[in-house]
Amino acid sequence: MTAALSPLPLPAADPQATPAGRWAHACLLAALAGLLALHWSTVAAMAGLWWHSQTFAHGLVVAPVSGWLAWRQRARLAGCALRPSPFMLLPLAALGLLWLLAAVANVPVLQQYSLVLMVAALVALVLGWSYARAITFALAYLLLAVPFGEVFISPLIDFTASFTVGALQLAGIPVFRDNNLLSLPSGNWSVEEACSGLRYLIASAALGTLYAHLSYHSRARQVAFVAMSLILPIVANGARAFMIVLIGHYSNMTLAVGIDHLIYGWLFFGLVATSMFWVGARWRDVRPAKPDTPASGAPAAPPMAFARAALAGLATLAVWPALACLALRTPAEAASPEPPLTLA
Repeated sequence: MTAALSPLPLPAADPQATPAGRWAHACLLAALAGLLALHWSTVAAMAGLWWHSQTFAHGLVVAPVSGWLAWRQRARLAGCALRPSPFMLLPLAALGLLWLLAAVANVPVLQQYSLVLMVAALVALVLGWSYARAITFALAYLLLAVPFGEVFISPLIDFTASFTVGALQLAGIPVFRDNNLLSLPSGNWSVEEACSGLRYLIASAALGTLYAHLSYHSRARQVAFVAMSLILPIVANGARAFMIVLIGHYSNMTLAVGIDHLIYGWLFFGLVATSMFWVGARWRDVRPAKPDTPASGAPAAPPMAFARAALAGLATLAVWPALACLALRTPAEAASPEPPLTLA
């Protein structure tokens, strides 16, 4: 008995591994480099806060993490036909206008959010909407790189002071509060900006959002875990402040009043974060693994279409920094009148 032999179907070629695919990605990288160059002042302001502020130091790793998240979707991206989306020029122009208005009004955080959204719009413009949709979370995660949150410092300080006072009263320790100054028989404590817990809140939000995306398939579980990562550090920071005051009170102000104050705080935050992830792991709901998606049968756009899309995007983006320079130009000093001529 002879068996009929038939050739196995060959897997479809990855459209992104072709010369046209590499050219499309090169055009995108060139457009992104131009975007950063055109808005260098905004980029430098963000990077300065990442480098010099402990509260926003997480911004240094957000872009690499976002790149890794996009790389994880490479199998899904292989099924996306690379076709520029010219209609994305309209959102790109709107974001440029928003950046201009924020620059004129001197609202740096709005400029920075506009810049990050321009990155996502450029990806959709050059490589196509289906490509951008496949890495939606990776692009959205870039928003966490914006140094935002100082508006919450005052409410967080007030909550921390109120929590500490309430806990001390429950422990039977007399305490007098004058705004953010706490007076105990053993000494005085002041709830300062560093005690607000903003850095713990931001770090927890960034880690919690990433963990929820990687560990849960259910949208409800993702939202619940992110909510927990926002609420828990606020309450935990109040407990941390109470314990530090308690240690200082019972040690006659010899412990938890110097550098060990910060060490205790980070150790406690590490313990809380570890416990949060341990509890969250008990309800993991990971999306089941799927075989690689075959490449789409839709033909890719011609190589020059990606170059035209990148150039059109850069031309749209270049208008707004130029207008900002004109709007923010300091008026030239009035020319002093020439002295009158004298007759000899």
